[in-house]
Amino acid sequence: MLELNKEEITSLLPHREPMLLIDKLYDIKKLSSATAMVKVKKDSFFVLGHFPENPVMPGVLIVE
Repeated sequence: MLELNKEEITSLLPHREPMLLIDKLYDIKKLSSATAMVKVKKDSFFVLGHFPENPVMPGVLIVE
């Protein structure tokens, strides 16, 4: 199974932190689909203002 880590992903995409929301790609089907993984931390920029006392991943990013 083809798998790409963050370093390999940044060599392909122009996106950089904090807008690179992919840490790993796997289950890659060429020109068709792939599955991405992002490691969400409680101090990630997109959760800092989203329920500050109880940080959660914003739903719009989960759907994305």
